Amino acid sequence: MGEGGILKILVPGRKDARAIEAMLEAFMPGWRARVESLGGMRGDKLLDAARERMEPFTVALLGSREERVARELEKEAPMFSEVLVSRAAKVRNNPLGVLHGLLSMARAGIRLRSSWVGGALVLARVNGSTLTGAPITPQGDSFLVYGQGARVLSLFLVKRIPGAALLYKAGKGRHLVYAGPGPMGEVYFGNGYGPPRARTYPGAPRARITIGSIVEANRDVVKVLERHTVEVLRRSAGEPDLVLVPWSGGKDSTAALLVALEAFGRDRVKAVYVDTGIDFPENLEYVEEVASSLRIDYIVKRATVDDGLLLEGMPMPDPDYRWCTGRKLDALREGFREAAWGRVVVVTGDRDAESERRAKRPPVRMDEKLGYPVVSPLKLWSGAHVQAYILSKGVPLNPLYEKGFYRIGCYICFALRGWEIEVMRRGRVLDRIVGQRPDHKVLIDRFLEMKRKGFGGDLGDCICGA
Repeated sequence: MGEGGILKILVPGRKDARAIEAMLEAFMPGWRARVESLGGMRGDKLLDAARERMEPFTVALLGSREERVARELEKEAPMFSEVLVSRAAKVRNNPLGVLHGLLSMARAGIRLRSSWVGGALVLARVNGSTLTGAPITPQGDSFLVYGQGARVLSLFLVKRIPGAALLYKAGKGRHLVYAGPGPMGEVYFGNGYGPPRARTYPGAPRARITIGSIVEANRDVVKVLERHTVEVLRRSAGEPDLVLVPWSGGKDSTAALLVALEAFGRDRVKAVYVDTGIDFPENLEYVEEVASSLRIDYIVKRATVDDGLLLEGMPMPDPDYRWCTGRKLDALREGFREAAWGRVVVVTGDRDAESERRAKRPPVRMDEKLGYPVVSPLKLWSGAHVQAYILSKGVPLNPLYEKGFYRIGCYICFALRGWEIEVMRRGRVLDRIVGQRPDHKVLIDRFLEMKRKGFGGDLGDCICGA
């Protein structure tokens, strides 16, 4: 596999660079970040050297003795770049664990910084400014809420969202809601059963923004994202004969598919959709619709999770016994074997923000379970970037997102939160499932009862849709 180079890290001197390289080896093996020294310069010379090398997806890491340089550099930093200052006077004087923490914050900043510019929401830093009150945390993510999802969210905020909004994940279930330069309120999503808790901020400004206006305001942003991501994918994958994309019908796998098509063309790209039997009906319908419009080949495989539950007496999947994931992986591998020829590379939509476990995975790795090298070029994207990118390509989002879903996949997944269950109820999603699959009502009833008792968990390594 080629060198991925998903990040460039600038540091003042060669010894600082060696410290960063040691940190990467210890905490981020396989990341292949480019580490560059600025030649040991100080003051204005360091500032000028850093200015010349700053570009999107660059992190400038300086010691505390260069705090003035960092402040000046941050004012003009391009989108998708970060400037950080360590507590130690020199970068190399920090413990490796501290350096890793700083880089984790930088990765979060790259995906999370958004701005309010001239009444428009821009999903990147603009002229050094960002949304007010939005914390940067390694677990943070952002997501666009619109349509019925925005209307349902308005009910809990007791304050109408005029159109679309940015849902900003701030950690521990807390999400800030932006329809302007500052948050209009916050909601708490739990893994259990029941509606979210919400609090409105008095006097918070609101503006009417639509999903279409957000896409339009971010044309240049997604172009920068796509250009960098396609370059990373091409360098990482080399010249494969076949590019396989596990396609769930969710936003992340759909964006990965579009990036793969941009990098390699439809003749070398094939998607594999795995139907567990308990997937939302909208997922396969969406895959069929989009595959037809893109004129791409895809394979559908069955994972028989429904048979396991209804005919074989298997227990409901939970975080400690994810037998459903095993069946889905088996079906995915079978689909890969059917399609495979020549040199194969798998492209996935894994992102840092999805889970701590996924954040630890390098962008390029050999996946022994799948049997092929895997490239995850969207690692540094936010959920909102993914949504805006798909729509900018003229491809619709899965209709479940319009209803308010944050994550899609199976309708009895232990990781579904109270908010999504509320959306399922209010959007008549459950009624449609039972209407099409009457024998699944018993599964849904069992699932809801378990959620009422606090049943939940993190997806971790689950390969469900996002």
